[in-house]
Amino acid sequence: MSAAVRKLCSAGALACVAGVLLAAGSAVAQPDLEGFWTPRIERTRSGQALIDELPKQAVLINDTGAGELAAGDFAGLKLKPAAIEEVRNYDFASELKRENTCNAPSVAFFMQAPFPMELYQSDGLIVFKMEYFDLVRVVFLDGRAHPPATAPHTRSGHSVGHWEGDTLVVDTTHIAPGTFMNNGFNHSADLHMVERFRSSADGSTLWLTQLYDDEQVFDGLAARYMAWTRRPGEYVYPYDCDPSYGE
Repeated sequence: MSAAVRKLCSAGALACVAGVLLAAGSAVAQPDLEGFWTPRIERTRSGQALIDELPKQAVLINDTGAGELAAGDFAGLKLKPAAIEEVRNYDFASELKRENTCNAPSVAFFMQAPFPMELYQSDGLIVFKMEYFDLVRVVFLDGRAHPPATAPHTRSGHSVGHWEGDTLVVDTTHIAPGTFMNNGFNHSADLHMVERFRSSADGSTLWLTQLYDDEQVFDGLAARYMAWTRRPGEYVYPYDCDPSYGE
């Protein structure tokens, strides 16, 4: 392990994971991820190999796509007392109120929504154009660092990425607080997320795992898995959220 990676490991569990991933790059050609991708609902996870690369101690949350966890079900994640109190005081009926109808979630939740996305790829950037709430993500591939902690936090956060062979690794910080499981509590502004994107050999399927660390809200590491199918020639449509859908 290099001195740089040892320094990251001393900063925290997820920082250590990110450092080890950064040090493990190979010379495999980068795949072309550009195009239209629609969520893939699977009975059997076709990207199990990517899941198997997650840290063994990570809690895998099974709420992606059209599924949601019931109130009080935290997938085995151990919440901090403040998060438990937030759940206890949460008014689920408020989600249907007019003033809350068009409040978009953060990247910790919106990537797994059952809506398609378009990816645009270059050597220096990858851009995600999400249909859900018309959200956009920019991933910098030019080697830059994250901005200072005092920089603004947004729903999409600040993302930097690199290739490890055929896998795109994305590190995201500066994420504005938002729902984490849609069942009564929010992640904090200190949430750190590391994603691994990989496509199938024929380029028709895209897999993703997300790994989260948020010491203010839950113990240890949490994770999600997602999959999409490529559909050439299709496009996302404007979401154009209408608040009249609320009460």
